[in-house]
Amino acid sequence: MPELHDRVTIERDAAGVPTLTGTDRDDLARALGFVHGQDRFFQMDLMRRAAAGELAALLGPALLATDRELRPHRFRSVARAVVAALAPPERALLDAYVAGVNAGLRSLGARPFEYWLLRTRPLAWTAEDSILCVHAMYLQLQDARGETQLQRGFLRAALPPAAWRFLEAGAPEWDATVDGTRSDEPRVPLPEEYNLRRSSDLPTMPPDALKRRLSMLGSNNWAVAGSKTADGAAMVANDMHLGYRVPNIWYRARLVQRASQGGFDVTGVTLPGTPSTIAGSNGSIAWGFTNSYGDFATVVRLVPVPGDPTAYATATGPHPIVTVDEPIEVAGGPVEHLPVALTEWGPILGKDWLGRPYALQWTAQNPEATNLNLLELERASSVDEALRLAPGFGMPGQNLLVADKTGQIGWTIAGRLPQRAAPPADVPQPGIPQESTDRVIGYSGWLAAADQPRIQSPAAGFLWSANARVIGGSGATLIGDDGMDRGARAHQIQADLESSSLPFTPARSLAIQLDAGAVFLERWKDLLHDVIAHSQAAGSHEHDAALAALGTWSGRAAPQDAAYRLVHLFREQVAARVYFMLVAPARQQNPGFDMTIPPSFEGPLWRLLAARPMHLLASTYASWDELLLAALSASETLPPGCVDLTTCTWGRVNPVHVAHPLSSALPWLAPLLDMPTVEVPGGPEDMPRIQGRTFGASERFSVSPGHEAHGYFHMPGAQSDHPLSPFYRVGFDAWVTGRPTPFLPGPTTHTLVLAR
Repeated sequence: MPELHDRVTIERDAAGVPTLTGTDRDDLARALGFVHGQDRFFQMDLMRRAAAGELAALLGPALLATDRELRPHRFRSVARAVVAALAPPERALLDAYVAGVNAGLRSLGARPFEYWLLRTRPLAWTAEDSILCVHAMYLQLQDARGETQLQRGFLRAALPPAAWRFLEAGAPEWDATVDGTRSDEPRVPLPEEYNLRRSSDLPTMPPDALKRRLSMLGSNNWAVAGSKTADGAAMVANDMHLGYRVPNIWYRARLVQRASQGGFDVTGVTLPGTPSTIAGSNGSIAWGFTNSYGDFATVVRLVPVPGDPTAYATATGPHPIVTVDEPIEVAGGPVEHLPVALTEWGPILGKDWLGRPYALQWTAQNPEATNLNLLELERASSVDEALRLAPGFGMPGQNLLVADKTGQIGWTIAGRLPQRAAPPADVPQPGIPQESTDRVIGYSGWLAAADQPRIQSPAAGFLWSANARVIGGSGATLIGDDGMDRGARAHQIQADLESSSLPFTPARSLAIQLDAGAVFLERWKDLLHDVIAHSQAAGSHEHDAALAALGTWSGRAAPQDAAYRLVHLFREQVAARVYFMLVAPARQQNPGFDMTIPPSFEGPLWRLLAARPMHLLASTYASWDELLLAALSASETLPPGCVDLTTCTWGRVNPVHVAHPLSSALPWLAPLLDMPTVEVPGGPEDMPRIQGRTFGASERFSVSPGHEAHGYFHMPGAQSDHPLSPFYRVGFDAWVTGRPTPFLPGPTTHTLVLAR
């Protein structure tokens, strides 16, 4: 490689995890790009195409609908602007990485096997493509269509204030903020405020297919102060929960820059397509992320201009809708030209509940929101330094937890928070301000770094986050809420941390990450038992089989547990019936409006089940007992493959399937491409071990900076994307069983030298 400043050594261990050693940072970027290009190019190609809305050009007409949905964000144009704005040192490092990717791709004996199957050839990597990989993470982690805000706006417009305020309330009994604040107690509407018994023919039944927020996958992290460890160094644990795929989204690597001054040694996970270590440890600090679900977008309902469909009204007068042509290439078909309508806030993405067009102002569409500043963590030496750097990171807004070798810990939001003229309303805003003509719609600029909320070295010695509200007060207002999780998972993590024996060790972190205790469902198990007992007392034995299945309750989301499956499904059925009953008057006004049950509904739901007010029970049901029995009967319906309730276990309906993107289209190759389908403890929500059929922990680690040799690491896949590689499956079994494997790469088994 004649472009190198000096040689770089790539040493792989028995699992294929590389250690890259060199004297120049750009050279290390080139080497990281080289191994990414060797091992993960097809994955990178899908990420850049997904963000840009260019999948159909590779995968054909079946992906046209996906491209049509993604292209209006125009991330290819945004990425071009981001690259143009990079400072010269950052651009040089990115160019070195890009050159390394293309060199790694060329070094292969043949193009990656996926391109042989698709009968095409890979296109060279560019600097824009690396930025698009960051945009792909925005799409995974944030609401790209403003659906949460639209639902809130619809319900506020369609229901009395007492009703929508009740629906938007939280579950204070599950709150687990690190500052101890709690949400307000949900207030049940009075009969004169909201009365469902007065209406008949309400659409009370849930939709046949309940929509799930696939983005609400969950992630956990915590930090433990050095005062609670044996060696005085603080500790971080992180498990980021995302959709499964082969290869895994992350790529393990250790980067070592040898230099008399300014060198570093960082180990962790990288995101193929980008030159940064996303989470890990550099010997001085260790860090990890969870999604914040903060408010990073504004839905703007456009106000029409009478007689002019090509314009929209603003406080300063009509503005024209700008339409740009976005050509979508299609493999095996003609180019489709997609007209994208743009406003001053962003693209027009659809229509609201009244059929009025809306635009989305999303920080991801602003070139200023994305950069390579995460690289600065490689050299950060303390919690204080990391927290000061974090607001400048160009990434989706995340909860950052960091620990340092002196024992300090800290939390903040990593990524830029938008500056708003008023507190986030978390609901759509009209294109013309209603209060005054000088009020800014959406956000304008960025919150000053010094104003972003943070917590450093709390007296309790623990910090944690799990996609729920981390703090209250003004800090919570600045972050906003775009569909945060209820606090049950954070509540369980907090309890696990506070009950841990000291000194705290990585082994204890692993036990918490693998905690599949069904604490959240305990009260639902008791409720189900009471429902069955009440039915039996009335002389019915229709649900005796359910009672027998309930007797197998282990208190965990265990694969062999039939009771967990039954209780989990019973709660889902009750929640769906009650939620869609409460919003039935709104659905009657607009039957086609798509709605999702928010995670926070647990609070209002449990208050209703405790009080059972008749005025909030639709005339469909004679009593709340009847509703609960209907939910139980629906829960007793057996899925395919099950013969009775006592043998229909959780593992049978929730097996883990980690699949290659092409295996569904080529099922004859699935046994070669996919990981084995396995039954694993854990549930899809409300416990530390988040485990769905196709999502869960994309990695697990716990490490103390300066003591990396004592840390562990898990990943549901390996380094290579080639099924004949010895690095294709290694590590999967340890991830399944929870057997700890080293955080650091092992002894060298293969060495490659890149030289001038």
